[in-house]
Parts: sequence; C-alpha cells; structure tokens
Amino acid sequence: MNTSNTPIQAQEFFKFWVDACKQRHATLVQDFSKSPLFTAHILTDTNSIIEIIAKRMELTCYCGYYSIDAILFKDRDDRVPDAPPGTTWIRRIRVAFEHENYFNSGLFQEVSHLLITDCDLRVLVSYPNRDDELKQQLIYLHEIIKGSDRSNQISETASFLFIVDMGTFPSFDWWGYIYKNDDWQKLV
Repeated sequence: MNTSNTPIQAQEFFKFWVDACKQRHATLVQDFSKSPLFTAHILTDTNSIIEIIAKRMELTCYCGYYSIDAILFKDRDDRVPDAPPGTTWIRRIRVAFEHENYFNSGLFQEVSHLLITDCDLRVLVSYPNRDDELKQQLIYLHEIIKGSDRSNQISETASFLFIVDMGTFPSFDWWGYIYKNDDWQKLV
C-alpha cells in the first residue's frame, strides 16, 4: 500500500490489525494477563503487532514519540531532513497509535492525546470487559471528539479508529469503530 500522498484508510488499518493479531495469536493469548509483556507484543517486540502493520502499510514505526505509544510514517518523505544522526524527528505522522490494556482507566486521556496530534489517522485499541462498558465509553468518547474543533474533519476523513476486543478469553474478537459526527460507524 503506497501512502505517500493518500490519507491512511481506517478500514485498511483495521484489517491489518486483525491479520497481525491472528499471526501472533498464540503469543498474545499466552501473555494476555501479563500487561507489560502483552503490551510489548503489541508495541516493542521484534515483529510486534504495530511493526507488522507498519510493514504491510510500507511505513516505518517508532515507539514513544512525544509520549504517543507509536507513530507510523513514510521514512523518506516524513523524516526531517538533515536531523542529527541517531535521532528521529518527523514532519508528518501518518498514524498515531495508542494502546490501553485497562479499558476503565481513563480512555479520555488517550483520546485527548490523539485529538491534539496532527496526523492522518488516530487509532486507539483497548479491551472492555462487558458490552455495557463499551456502550458507555462509545457515548463518552464520541462526546469528547464531537466537542473538538476537528470533529467535522475527523468525521469526513474517517481519521479516528477505535478498536476493541470483545472476545471471550482465549479468543480475540476485534470490533472496529470509525468516528462519524452522528455516531460511531462499526466496521464489519
């Protein structure tokens, strides 16, 4: 997928997420209850989920950029030219990615962080325990985004993706939601 001049598509990212999680399924299940290890499988391991997605999208992944869990960018186009060797400075973020193991621990913080990040696609992943928790958070997070001055742009460009696991352990059942002004659009 060439993303040098096109916005990142939320549906494609979601598909790549599901595929990457299937590829690493055994490892994710094995360490699901061990938060630091599980998070490493998502973000920082060799062949992490986000790294697999970056490769599929022909992008480069960098974790911990200005406290964003991970960013994806086009290496040749998006790096600041002539930055000091060994540093990573970006002039365009294609995907800003936040991962939160604990669904009820303040997702509003992750959403707020993503809203103030200038990027093509904002992605938040988390793990609700029950349907009613998900419904409550969808309403609350929608209210937060809708109240921002970027809500129309985010809706029109489908540039906020919320991914949740609604599976019963040990299986994952990923649901994706794209922010739209009137409601979340569920991906199928």
